[in-house]
Amino acid sequence: MSDPILSHHQGGDSSSGGDPSVSIDASVRLPVLMLFGNALHWLLIGSLISLIASIKLSFPGFLSGVSFLGYGRLVEMARDLFLYGWASQAAIAAGIWLMARFCERPLGGVILRTLITSAVVLWNLAVLLGTLAIMAGYSTGIEWLEYPGWASAILLISFLLIGIWVVCLFDRRAGAASGARAEAALWYLVAGFCCFPWVYGTANLLLVWKPIAASAQGAVQGWFCNGFLLLWLLPVSLGALYGLLPRLHGRHLSHRNLAPLGFWLLILLGGWSGLGRLIGGPIPAWMCSAGIVAGVMLLIPVLIAVINLSASGRGSTSGPCVAAGFLGSGLSLLLAAAILGACLSLPGVSAFARFTSLTASGDLLWLFGAVSFPLFGVLYLAIPPMLGRDGWHRTLSDLHYWLAFSGLCLMSALLVLDGLVAGLALLDPVVSFLNITSFMQPFHVLECAVWLFLLLPSALIVTVHFTGALASGFLFPKK
Repeated sequence: MSDPILSHHQGGDSSSGGDPSVSIDASVRLPVLMLFGNALHWLLIGSLISLIASIKLSFPGFLSGVSFLGYGRLVEMARDLFLYGWASQAAIAAGIWLMARFCERPLGGVILRTLITSAVVLWNLAVLLGTLAIMAGYSTGIEWLEYPGWASAILLISFLLIGIWVVCLFDRRAGAASGARAEAALWYLVAGFCCFPWVYGTANLLLVWKPIAASAQGAVQGWFCNGFLLLWLLPVSLGALYGLLPRLHGRHLSHRNLAPLGFWLLILLGGWSGLGRLIGGPIPAWMCSAGIVAGVMLLIPVLIAVINLSASGRGSTSGPCVAAGFLGSGLSLLLAAAILGACLSLPGVSAFARFTSLTASGDLLWLFGAVSFPLFGVLYLAIPPMLGRDGWHRTLSDLHYWLAFSGLCLMSALLVLDGLVAGLALLDPVVSFLNITSFMQPFHVLECAVWLFLLLPSALIVTVHFTGALASGFLFPKK
């Protein structure tokens, strides 16, 4: 019996009426293509805005006469576009396709498809209006929650219209009636789709819609930042890794008995680790201690995932090499992000690294490495069966991978070095703050070069590549 995920990558005919994956792909085609397409275009716009912000950081006089393009607004716009425009939409698209394939159930009737498509349009409208609101100066000023309250409410409603179907699909999966045990990939996908409304809704309620006392807002915001990454985006990426890597390498999941432990530890520690962002801040000492312990112990579920997915001998590799490359690199970057996060959770390191670019490097590895690389892998696997043809050009796909991987590694290394230099200089009372800024200037110029020559071109290539594949699929459909 053919694998429900890789059935279209084994050289079979996608038009075969006996393959249930054909009807599954047809049922999810429109919302998944819309989500991936919009996500890639937001990624490109966010990368361009990040480049402009990087130039302004290196050369403050650049566009100094344009008030709505100030550095603070540019950083907020780019960050929210990466979080809600790119990562969240790509995670929703990957989650829909993977859940439908793993559960071997097509999307419901016309009414449900229309509802989900409308929710996708509503989501992108909220991202657009929220970004324009930040540009106009109506940001909330809360990190990662800069969109006005009405935009956040639209995002939450849009997600609920999609997420409820995904969770219900798990209950209707093939084999559920007979009590068959769900595979680990489904655990993470369902957990991610359940955690988003909890984390995002709670944070908006307590910080934006009806703010609590200012003394408690810092703890809630720290919990939200790590909860958004580790309880929403990361579980979807881990679902992709657990579901696709063993299949692509032709082997069973190694040490499956460890998988439940890794899953529950991630759910338990994901939110608590965010309190490590407030070490030395005006919060109770037990909260800081809980954040430190959770940040270090987060290495355990990550190591379990690495053991599960990389241990044992490799079988024959099947499927697109680019997708396997993105998924494998995502696993490696996940380990690197967890190690850096554990180091930053230590009080001795946090004392000089907390207000430097070392924290930015950690967020970059989580968002663009551990989360985005597996999502790119799903993108390269999902599009050919939904279009009925392999619309990817091998050279462009390889170029996208190497530009993205080298750009991410270089940017992370530069941010780490920048943070170490700035943090150690801040501890030296002899060094003035003006000298510290001069020490950091070369790193800022190099970071600008990485955005210009590596990260922005990688986003441009994959966006143009996807648009071309989509256009050829609709203009010249396979007969």
